[in-house]
Amino acid sequence: MASLTILDQLQQQLLGQREGSAVLLGAGDEASSLTLLGSARCGAVAQDLQDVADTLPEPLSIQGAYAASADDAVKAAAELQKSGFCPAGHCVAVYTDGEQLAAVRLRPDGTKGPQLALSNLASLADWLKGQRILRCEMAVRLEIVEDGCTPAGGALQAAVAGLVRQLEAPGLGFMGEVAGPSGNAPSRVLLTPSSTATVDSLPGASAGAVVQCSPLLDTTRLAAPPAGPAFSYRPIQSGSSAASGTGGTASCSTAPVRLDVLSYAPRGCSLGQAVGGLARSLVRQARAVQRVLAAQGKVLPVRAYHFLPPGFGHHLTVLYPSLVSDMELNDSKLIAVRQRMHVLYGLPANRPLLRPANALDLAAPEGAEEGGGGAVARLRDVHVGLNAPAIGGITELVQGSYEYCHYMQDRFNDNGWGCAYRSLQTIVSWFRLQRYTTKPVPTHKAIQSTLVKMGDKAPSFVGSSNWIGAIELGYVLDDYLGVTCKVLTVNRGSDIPAHARQLAAHFASVGSPVMIGGGVLAYTLLGVRFNEQTGEAAFLILDPHYTGGEDLRKVQGGTWVGWKRPGDNAAAGGPLFVDDAFYNFLMPQRPNTV
Repeated sequence: MASLTILDQLQQQLLGQREGSAVLLGAGDEASSLTLLGSARCGAVAQDLQDVADTLPEPLSIQGAYAASADDAVKAAAELQKSGFCPAGHCVAVYTDGEQLAAVRLRPDGTKGPQLALSNLASLADWLKGQRILRCEMAVRLEIVEDGCTPAGGALQAAVAGLVRQLEAPGLGFMGEVAGPSGNAPSRVLLTPSSTATVDSLPGASAGAVVQCSPLLDTTRLAAPPAGPAFSYRPIQSGSSAASGTGGTASCSTAPVRLDVLSYAPRGCSLGQAVGGLARSLVRQARAVQRVLAAQGKVLPVRAYHFLPPGFGHHLTVLYPSLVSDMELNDSKLIAVRQRMHVLYGLPANRPLLRPANALDLAAPEGAEEGGGGAVARLRDVHVGLNAPAIGGITELVQGSYEYCHYMQDRFNDNGWGCAYRSLQTIVSWFRLQRYTTKPVPTHKAIQSTLVKMGDKAPSFVGSSNWIGAIELGYVLDDYLGVTCKVLTVNRGSDIPAHARQLAAHFASVGSPVMIGGGVLAYTLLGVRFNEQTGEAAFLILDPHYTGGEDLRKVQGGTWVGWKRPGDNAAAGGPLFVDDAFYNFLMPQRPNTV
């Protein structure tokens, strides 16, 4: 009996869907096995199905449908099979049977076939233990020649068809590069359709490791010679009015396209089979590029980006056109495209998970991290590893990464006055690392200039050493990032524990760092521990008054980041919260955008 493997998180997602249907995504062989790694909410709408199929790495494809009842699941799967998006005779229907999932395979005529056994796979990492990820990049400059007689769509089709012929030519091979040990040059391996060695024989064959590949094309068939790693393709207009000199005047539009595909290759398969998967991926993406350009109605640069959203069972590859040269503005113009993809894949409506800035850097060495925005890379997530006080109750923490911004960074002396500026920088770094923006972390001067521009401060404020508070931080976040903030005002420091529940709710629902202003000093709040039964509370404080270097041991050892209870002292000395001083808690909200 065939076995159907479903991720735990996929099972939970499907069991929670009581209305409508979902398409199931995965890979399988025609004999017995089928692995489901994800789902999409597109019913049987052809455009939605095509857009989902275009994002999947080889050999993943649409494998069937889910619905709450067996009859609805079979009907939905039959529609998929009829549309050609699901393999005839191998399409599956998954449905709810009590509190469990059940599955059947459809016959070629769309009727209900044999029952399938279900088993679970713990995570994508478990599945990837038996896979290698092959990645191929190819820069192409499509030259769309319009001769006055051929419609623009036909010229685009001709250009892509010529590229596809190249990619489908017999014997197409690839040069693979496998990263070596740190500091060593990568190993180069020739991958051809006749290669009989297995994928497991590739150097450095660790689980889920990425092999970078480049196609070896017969450039003699091109109308233009190669240019470095890229090449141009110009469709030959033989016999056209452009060639004969009759009819309209020929025109040419160019579209720089970066094909960039992923392909999963089982470690036991031959390199020849892996090559076939890469070639099919390139062909599929070339045709997807054609659809993107046709939808735009004009020739534009197009680039592919790879994503692996949290909790997802497979990679996604999304094509984005460059409508304008400015990245931030282009992101805003493509918001409708991203919103649609979020709906199809059931992703949150206020998390920028598919922005180009959030794409995976698969070429980076394993373990490499993005550097901070200063003379020395800033520390990140310095609270990780700290234990909360044993007071019982719930613990809610900042969601996602941030940079620790503190006194004396960036070779700038703000000791004694810049704590609120540094808290603002930490908050902006959080929005950057969550990919809501690509704007840099602002300098003290930039923050001051923003407040002057808004009319909140006099021109003499720029370049001064004057303090700012939570309200000013809210102004800057609104102007610089378009981020709105809620402000919790507490009249006395001794009353702060009474508001722990409200602060914990912020971290649970929004998860952004909170700036604490008022009193004597400014801090950044990263989390709350709160026991509703006893009323006890503790606060995870990130203290910007640290003046040392980027040394995590000193930061944590000196309690510049740490859990504080009411009555505890700050790391710099003196009470953390002054009993008779007022405090503002600035709670930045997530933008309602993707």
